[in-house]
Amino acid sequence: MANPAKADALFGALYDELHAHARRLFSSQNVGHTLQPTAVVHEAYLKMGSGGWNDRAHFFRTAAQAMRQILVNHARDRSALKRGGGTAQRVTLADAAVPGRDLDVLAIHEALEELAAVNERHARLAELKFFAGLTNEEAGEALGTALRTVELDWKMAKTWMAERLSG
Repeated sequence: MANPAKADALFGALYDELHAHARRLFSSQNVGHTLQPTAVVHEAYLKMGSGGWNDRAHFFRTAAQAMRQILVNHARDRSALKRGGGTAQRVTLADAAVPGRDLDVLAIHEALEELAAVNERHARLAELKFFAGLTNEEAGEALGTALRTVELDWKMAKTWMAERLSG
């Protein structure tokens, strides 16, 4: 999709869904957190550019990558400011590998990088689930993968991530 008007229309149509997921990501944040869901969604849109998405699935793949980069960069910046002191920025992820546990964005990012070295498809699926909040059906559509494959891949990716993030 090279047409900026079509890209804007697609973003507008999917904005509420993306914003709702961003709100869920931030629901466990400290009250004084400096990043807000609306800002993340808007920054993701700017990072994504105003076009190049072929369809809804491509949009969410791109949005997941952009939101991940924004959250990781923010966590790194906060960590650098603190010089290792204090508590790292934490996000509770829907359907996370360790249910009910707050997870460090940087730890998730590093675990996803390790997983990508082992199995790129599992890492892309985990990124879509964690950072775009896609269901198995939506993730399958975004990856062009059958639902059963997504379910099996997610089970394996979630187990792998849980092992990495439990330490």
